[in-house]
Amino acid sequence: MCFILAGCGQTKSGKNTDTASETSESLSRHDAQKRSGKDSRTLSNAASTENQNTVDRGIRPPRAEPVVETLEAPVFPPPQAGAMVDIPGGMFLRGSAVDDELREQFAENDHISTKMNAFQMDVLPWPNDPAMPFTTGVSRLEAEQQCASVGKRLCTELEYEYACKSTDNRRYISGMLYNPGSFRDVLGAPSPFGVWAMGKQLEWTSSAWGKDPDQQVRTAVRGFAPGQTFLDKPIDEPHGARCAKRWRFSPDEQSDVLGFRCCKGEVNKAACFIERPRPAHSMYKTMKPEEFAKIIRSIPQLEAVHDNPHMFSNADVRAVLAKRGSDREQLAKEGIHFVWKPLRWIPRQGMELWLAVGRSNRHSFVVALHEVKDNEEYVHESSMIIWDNPIPLALVYREGHRDEVYWAPCWRCRDGGGFEYDEENNQVIITSRW
Repeated sequence: MCFILAGCGQTKSGKNTDTASETSESLSRHDAQKRSGKDSRTLSNAASTENQNTVDRGIRPPRAEPVVETLEAPVFPPPQAGAMVDIPGGMFLRGSAVDDELREQFAENDHISTKMNAFQMDVLPWPNDPAMPFTTGVSRLEAEQQCASVGKRLCTELEYEYACKSTDNRRYISGMLYNPGSFRDVLGAPSPFGVWAMGKQLEWTSSAWGKDPDQQVRTAVRGFAPGQTFLDKPIDEPHGARCAKRWRFSPDEQSDVLGFRCCKGEVNKAACFIERPRPAHSMYKTMKPEEFAKIIRSIPQLEAVHDNPHMFSNADVRAVLAKRGSDREQLAKEGIHFVWKPLRWIPRQGMELWLAVGRSNRHSFVVALHEVKDNEEYVHESSMIIWDNPIPLALVYREGHRDEVYWAPCWRCRDGGGFEYDEENNQVIITSRW
């Protein structure tokens, strides 16, 4: 009998594959039941470190609590022509939490603590006059030239984000929850610093899309305009009007919804960076038995296996394959790999999980964790316990197929299951065919 830590979900059909068709009899996601266990905790600001993306440097925020409105909408007098706002220096969290259901995993940094110097920003997009329409249809170079003509410069993208979020790190200019009234009028509503019309159009920034050479040829654009797509996905206002939303444009592009605003003062040099694509699967080859036991015992949801948690062995993997006489070398040639140590799984770039199978004195178990800090702190995502049956299990992944990760007590049999990333709900589900 097996138990999963949380309730069962509804049936979900799987995908057809090519060489994986041999394995679909046992581990296909077709008609597998969704089951997941989740933990809800927040990461303190102090845990985020300058220029550390979760997937790059090992600070992986746990799942946050549901967003509630805790902030008041800013109130400022109507903007005046030619006015600039003094933005004080301070610290803020750039990007978004990794578990934010609205975030763009491919584009946004992971709530990285960032220091900003004081600067000035135009209260409105160019020409910075509430009586005149905003200027659009210009390239980035033309925007830079316009700002330089009045002794100013184009704002950086993090200056835009900081002016939108302030030090309380709000999701929108008005607070934590989407308020359509903040974007309804021509000038919208003010940010916490008194900057207006953020999210009323797209705006050029002086920042490159990322730090790598091929990312330097693209420009980071901020703001929002209806009808825009990102990575071929339509972006609605609740997603796009967030302070953290980034857009990628070629610097010579022109659009009737793309304008700019100017800044003044010392340039803030902090910049967003975008991770390089990483392999979907890699094994924790140096994981020691005592490290594994410590990790499992740190997870309250796995209390039932805290007595003696340990990894399986290579001999256990051979036993799994021997049940049906499967040829490990032949399966490896087909790109199907069996491992017994924990597996690092990246279901989507920008999201990383720690997967493992193991057993205690009485039970076997399957678990998916978030690594909050490399090899030191972990948070529960989902897990399953095979009660009173400490049978050998293996982790199985299919090379080149990001969405194919399984757990198996045997191969080509009707037992076992898999790991699914539920895009809609941003969660990992452990499935079982038992």
